[in-house]
This record gives sequence, structure tokens and C-alpha cells, in this order.
Amino acid sequence: MKNNKTKKIKREIVLKGLPTSPGIGMGPAYIFRPFQINIAELESGVEDVEQELKLFDRAIRKVKRQLENAQRSSELYYQDQFSEIFESQKAFLQDSILLNEIKQEIQRSRCSAAQAVSKILSEKSEYFINLENRYFRERAYDIIDLKQKLVNALLGIDVDYQLSSPAIVVAEMLSPADTINFNRNLILGFLTDKGGRTSHAAIMARGLRIPAVVNRYNLSHILHDDDYLILDGFTGAIIINPTEETKKRYEQKSTEFKQFESRLFQDIEQPTVTRDNCHVHLLANIEFAHEVSDARINQAEGIGLFRTESLFIEKQTMPSEEQQFAYYKQVIEQMEGREVTVRVLDLGGDKILPSNEYQLESNPFLGWRAIRFLLDRPNIFKTQLRAILRASIFGKVKILIPMVSSVDEILKVKEILKDVQQELKNDKKEFDPHIKLGVMIETPAAAILAETMANYVDFFSIGTNDLTQYVLAMDRTNEMVSKSFNTFNPAVLRFVEMSIKAAHKKNIDVTLCGEFAAFPEAIPLLLGMGLRHFSMNPFSIAGAKKVIRSLNLDECELLFRKIRKMHTTQEIERECQNFVKERIEDLEYLK
Repeated sequence: MKNNKTKKIKREIVLKGLPTSPGIGMGPAYIFRPFQINIAELESGVEDVEQELKLFDRAIRKVKRQLENAQRSSELYYQDQFSEIFESQKAFLQDSILLNEIKQEIQRSRCSAAQAVSKILSEKSEYFINLENRYFRERAYDIIDLKQKLVNALLGIDVDYQLSSPAIVVAEMLSPADTINFNRNLILGFLTDKGGRTSHAAIMARGLRIPAVVNRYNLSHILHDDDYLILDGFTGAIIINPTEETKKRYEQKSTEFKQFESRLFQDIEQPTVTRDNCHVHLLANIEFAHEVSDARINQAEGIGLFRTESLFIEKQTMPSEEQQFAYYKQVIEQMEGREVTVRVLDLGGDKILPSNEYQLESNPFLGWRAIRFLLDRPNIFKTQLRAILRASIFGKVKILIPMVSSVDEILKVKEILKDVQQELKNDKKEFDPHIKLGVMIETPAAAILAETMANYVDFFSIGTNDLTQYVLAMDRTNEMVSKSFNTFNPAVLRFVEMSIKAAHKKNIDVTLCGEFAAFPEAIPLLLGMGLRHFSMNPFSIAGAKKVIRSLNLDECELLFRKIRKMHTTQEIERECQNFVKERIEDLEYLK
């Protein structure tokens, strides 16, 4: 392992990164560089194109074996917790369109297989990186990882995963296979230059309970082996060569967190009730089938939001009815009778499909997205509805329609759903004839019309991420206005209140499934509004349960009445923060 040529840092330096997995990591750095090839230095032309094509096919088989070996190791130690992640990576190696594109590049440019792989996969990863949506942007790292693995295989380079002693692994990026191939008992934390909260490596770090932080300083090219590091997986703090005083402070914080975590999960099977015995339903938001295990481990009562876009985006094409059916069936069966709310395809805005079916727009958030796209493409819509309906016989399933802004859209959806149900009857395919249909309340129009819309649907799901964006006329992906993007804004809260009241008046269920549902300071306010169904990231459920079990409903209702008289975002948020601080210990670890 080559040392960096940069000067070794001796004094304590504190940097701010992005926390992606909670916990405190402390120990020496281990600089991991699995890919150190400069493609531009390779010979540009080759004489034997057929030989390069054979080498490429051989590299595909080798990388597939590597992923299968990593998957087997994962299943041996962690059952099938991460199997879906490895399956999604292997899917790239079975994508005939992608593989043919690389082969055509070898033939057309008469270049080496390594150069063709680098060129084509760099173009693919760049496409994803330029998307605004965080989830889809982070899929680029899977493509970059595939590129690196294939180039290493083509050039006969083996990667060393041997840790001789406990250390914090520092890398430009980490793949799921990298995460598994290291000895778990010797990993103290992960520090990467690239990645995010929804990257596969971050998902696995959380599942393995390994602290992880992403930095934007290219520290993998600056730090040295044995530099001492502290990673704060709560705040994102990165401390290089800390003083003894700093070490003691974080050792205490680490001890306190472990004690808190132990107490938190001792109570995970306790009922989710307030101090005055009001039952609250906690459900999970998921994007992948493998996240069902996270939902079950954290005692989710069901899946409140099953996003289906990843199946479409990762395949970069429209999956068939059978592919969708198998995917939905897998999730539904694993939930063993607990409800699964499947949201139909929500493309557009910051989720764009690389296909001829979709057209780029100047303002996609206000354009051809979600239900507008599906109503204009009934064949795509009907295929998905057929798959969901067929899977509905394996559990308790509900269908959720995103971005609705009018009753007309609901009526059109119901007409299409009725047609699809009749088609299935004609085909003698079983489905749940009483399946419930709901709409997302995430536009001002839907919130204003909520009482009317409640006459046409079985339930509401409030999406506060988009609702905040549209109420405030503020792009939630624009860093220039991010400081003002706040769901505690009184206008946004008024729309949330309207939606909850409308659902109660018409006696239908209402769930809040945006990130706001997991904010400790938001939970008492939402309870005070009358909300009883919360859907969130599976890893937030234990903390939300702790908050709810610490609250008295009468006090929450009093807080809401007090908040309703306030006029500014800052005073509302401050009042909610003070409310939870007075009632809940260890609030820092619930963030």
C-alpha cells in the first residue's frame, strides 16, 4: 500500500461531513485504494479486436463470481439481509443492452476492453450523477464500482481486503462487496469521499451498525495510514489526530450512545402508545425489497410507502408485468399479512427514466410527472396495476397514487383500475377485489380539495417533502434556498392540518410519510393535530416509538393550539424543540 505524498497532519483538525450511519468510530486510518489505474495511460489502439471481446466476456464472468462470493459470505453471516443489493449489482452484468454497447465500442473504436468499459460506464454514471434526486444520483456509485471491478479483472489486478488490526477504512468510495469482504470485527468505521445516505454501502453500514461519514475533501488522497480518526455518525464530524481531551469526550459519547441504543431496542417490542394510552401506528418507507428485513427488525406495523421507481430506474427500461409481479410478491409475502402500501410509478421531477418514453423538460417538478405521466401512458400504468393486483392475493395491499391535483385524475385512475380488474377476470387471474385505493396529498390543490377527494378514495398519505416544496414555491434540491425549506412553516402546517381534518371528517385513514414524520420535534405537533399513522425510514421507528411513549396526548393537543397562534417558522420550530427537550432524554441520538 502506497503512502500519500502529502505532508502528514500532526495537529487536531475538525471537518464537517455527511453522516450516513449512526455511531462513534475511533481508531487509526486504513487507506483503501482498490482502483489505481489511469486509463488514459493504456495503449489507445489494439490489433486483435476478437481477443478483446473474449477478454471482456471473461472479465464479466470473473466479476460475477466475485459478487456471488460476496453475496454468499453476506448470507452466511447476515442471512438474506443484503441479498437484494447484490442482485441489483449482478443485474448490470446481465444487461444485454449495456454489454452490447461496450462490445460495439470495442469494435467501432478498435480499443481495449478496459478503455471501452471505462468510456461507456463513465458516461452512464455521469448521467445518474447529474440527476437532482439524491437516491438516483447515488446509483451512479454502483456503476462506477462496476467499472472499477471490470477494469481490475481485465488487467489482472486483485484487491487486498486484509486488515491486520482494528481500523477506520478510508476510501474514495465503497461497494457492497467491499463492505462485506473486510473482516467486520476489525472495522471501526467507514470514511468515504463519495456516497450518500441512500447509497448501497451506507444502507449496509447501517445494517451492520458501523459508523459512517461521507466527506467532500478527498480525504482518501490526503490522509495517511495510521492517522488517528474520530467519526461522528450523528453530526458528521470528522476529527483528524484528536487531542487526548477530545478522545476522552468522544469515548464518553460512544459509551453513552451504546447504552442508549441498548435501552432503545429493549423497548422495541413494547406497544406504541402515549402515556395516556393512545395507540399510534408506526410504518416503514422502503425502496428495495431487502429493506423489508429492516422494517421487521424495527417492528414496523406495515409498509406505509413502498416506492417502486428503483425497479424501473435500475433496469433503465420498463420492467415486464412478470418482473414487477415477482418483485411486489416478494415484499408482500415477507410482510406476512401486514399492510403494504404500493405507490405507483412516480417518475418526473428529480426521477427521470433514461428511455424514449420520457422527455426532458425545463421545469420537471411542475411538469409531466407521476400520475400525469401514467395517465398519458396507459399501457405502462396498466402493466403496473396488473402486477400489483396479482400480487395482492399474497397479503394486505393498498395502491397509492402520487401527485394528484384534481378529482378528474382520481376518476380516470378508477376507470383504468376497473378496466384492469376486468382484464384479469377475463384472464382468470386472481386478485383482491376489495383492494384499497389512496392518494398522496402533496400538492396545495390536493390539500385544498382533501374533503372532496375523500369521497372518492379509501385513504390519504401526506407527502410533506413535495408538499413543502409546492406550498413554499421552493425547489427542495436547490441549495441556494435550502435554509428556508422548512416544513414547520405555518402555511405548510395549515395544509397538513386541513388534510388530517378532512380524512377524519370522512372517516378514512391518513398517514404522513415524508421525512417530517420521523422528526422528534414534529411528532408531538402531528399527534396534537390528530395524526395517528406515521410512516418513516425503518431505522427511525425505534426512536419515534421512544418519543411517542414519552408523550401525553392532552399536552400534544395543547402544544398544537399554541402553535396555531404563531406566525413564524422559527418560533414554531423553537417551541416544538423545547417541548420535546423537556420530556425526552438522549434527544441528540434520536436525530
